[in-house]
Amino acid sequence: MKNNLELLEGLLLNDDGLLKSLRMGDGLDKEKANQVYKVLADLAAEWKGQEKIHKKAVDLFIDVYPAMLSSSDYYSDKVANEIMDCCDKIIDLIRDCLSY
Repeated sequence: MKNNLELLEGLLLNDDGLLKSLRMGDGLDKEKANQVYKVLADLAAEWKGQEKIHKKAVDLFIDVYPAMLSSSDYYSDKVANEIMDCCDKIIDLIRDCLSY
């Protein structure tokens, strides 16, 4: 069974991942986004009180926000706003992962 960090990596980067669908022009996969939200919330709970997290998590956290924002430029204003709202929710959950 995959751990939450491996699940997050797959949800973002697999061929059917959230970032790939955005880059390919397929739009925001809301179901995938909801799965990302859940895994990030689970990671925040798992890492609460820890002073260190995995390098893989840092790598994902650094890349996800700018990748999503740059992809939003290729969509209509309505879809771009949905993508930016998703970005905001993801970055808030990432902050939760990094807080003590």
